Amino acid sequence: MGRLKKFLHKLFFEKYDQFAEELGYPDWNIALENTFGIYEMEGDTWYHATQLPDKKWAVWNDDEAEPPYAFEVFSSWDEAIRKLRKLFEESGLPENHWRPEGFDEGEDAFLKEPDRKKTW
Repeated sequence: MGRLKKFLHKLFFEKYDQFAEELGYPDWNIALENTFGIYEMEGDTWYHATQLPDKKWAVWNDDEAEPPYAFEVFSSWDEAIRKLRKLFEESGLPENHWRPEGFDEGEDAFLKEPDRKKTW
């Protein structure tokens, strides 16, 4: 059973680990700890912001079938969240799709970086 588990893990997580490495992390679990969902697109896909090891921020979405995903890097949270809001407004999605993770309901995501203790 151990071999099957290892095989399935490798099959499923190999591309996620590859994406994590592109973001500067050794594996997907660590990258995920530094990733926040920002808004939901159609079809259960999301735009995310990931704080990189150098404290910059990567903005990306999981609209593609599987990783690695394309991403854009910003030097600060302020730049990243403003880009995400612009993309959101251009999408025409209803306001209830804007749900930045790492903030309390009603808290302004433009005033500070997300709090890892406030994740879903």
